[in-house]
Amino acid sequence: MKKLLFIAVLVPLLQSAAVFASDAGSRASYTRGGWVGARYAAMGQCGAVLADDVYAIYWNPAGLSELKSKKKADADDILDKARTGSVDRITEDDLLNFSEPASEMGVAHLGISAARLDIDRNALFAGGAFGLFSGVLGVGVYSILSLDIPSYDETGAPTGQTAYAGSAGYLSYGWSLGVASVGFSLKGLYERIADYSYAGAAIDAGAQVFVLPFIKLGFAMYDIGTGLMPVNDDNGSLKKEYDLGNPSFRINAAVISDVGFTLVVGFMRKLEQDDYFFNFGVQYNVKQFLSIYAGMNNEDFSAGLTVRIGNLDVSYAFVFDNINGGVNNVVSTSMLF
Repeated sequence: MKKLLFIAVLVPLLQSAAVFASDAGSRASYTRGGWVGARYAAMGQCGAVLADDVYAIYWNPAGLSELKSKKKADADDILDKARTGSVDRITEDDLLNFSEPASEMGVAHLGISAARLDIDRNALFAGGAFGLFSGVLGVGVYSILSLDIPSYDETGAPTGQTAYAGSAGYLSYGWSLGVASVGFSLKGLYERIADYSYAGAAIDAGAQVFVLPFIKLGFAMYDIGTGLMPVNDDNGSLKKEYDLGNPSFRINAAVISDVGFTLVVGFMRKLEQDDYFFNFGVQYNVKQFLSIYAGMNNEDFSAGLTVRIGNLDVSYAFVFDNINGGVNNVVSTSMLF
């Protein structure tokens, strides 16, 4: 009877989360939603190649290595300040950073991203990335929560409401190999459906490479070895075994111009399914302090913007939900130290 009750709770849960239905058959699919970092959500979830900040923990840990070059001032920045007559804005830190090798620079990047989904779910990511040895270490937590889910007994009669929660803890590391960078993430997984809890683990791995100065490729494999095991089944109605899931991967290609325009195309494949999921994104840097985005993830249109105030980035994205006809909203902020 307990198993029947579990099914009666799980079925309406999946129905209320139709946007995740394409993940059916894979454990811990809540990590695949893509609601981390408004920039990447706005650009059609093209983070496998674009991720170059703290949110690379989620999208592609190889991108963490680019944080060291972000801290380094370049010649264009200094020349631009000089040309505009703002010599007094060229600080001692600018000159020191310009002359210091990127591999020797300390860096820290903190970020938080929150999403309100049309299916009455809330997603949150918080993380930090720090220079360590020749690379960058990242630590982050991603959670998704759905409340007030109708529940039913084995006869189909309503019994009230229940809740769903899923979390993943990330320990990531990315380092540069010249024109290429590689990285990996170790993930601890926890999922709770009504009164049932599961725990497990997985690995993400990825690479980014500049094949030309203006063409960048990104590849990420997610949920390698992923699986979950019941941890609070007191009556023994569920099998005490590690339920192995299937990995997925993303491949993206980006064309990055020197006039502030970026174009990205790519696709995702969930290995338990036959279909490919295509995505597309564009970015335009209107000003040094403002970037705008647009994208498509399959049939879902998205758009957004980032406002920069010094080393602080504040971003917003909206994503149309073609299943429910609503809008998903993502807000993120990050600070570079």
